[in-house]
Amino acid sequence: MSNTKNKLWIFQSNRTLSPFEEERIYHIITDFLHSWASHGADLKSEFQILDHKFIIVSVDEAQAKATGCSIDSLNRCIRQIDAEYHLDLLNRLWVSYETEKGEIETLPMDKFKEKIRSAQLSPDTFVYNLSVSTPDEFYKKFKQPLKESWAKVYLN
Repeated sequence: MSNTKNKLWIFQSNRTLSPFEEERIYHIITDFLHSWASHGADLKSEFQILDHKFIIVSVDEAQAKATGCSIDSLNRCIRQIDAEYHLDLLNRLWVSYETEKGEIETLPMDKFKEKIRSAQLSPDTFVYNLSVSTPDEFYKKFKQPLKESWAKVYLN
């Protein structure tokens, strides 16, 4: 994932994955990536499951770019995982943040905003950004304090 030409997709589970689920998801995505192609060109790709919550797929676009049909096939793979484990991986209206205990909690957007309004989350609470799409963005913006994140607009 360190190649600067890589394109990333981040899928967030609405709950912590069990070891069994992680192992099963690992096999599903590994099988998918072995045959993933764009216009007949194999896509050099990798993935990881981070913090028992985030599935991060990476493609080396210096070799071949992921295009519409190949991205659609990735989303079909993710929907297959969703159908089996009910993780809501494609729902971007869930927000993850780090609790004071260092645990990752995931809430629907409206409940997240309410926690901010009621000062249950501080400006220093770490929030996760699923919109990052390059390794550089990932390392700089995936996990940021609320006051510096995409969600800072919800602070008073």
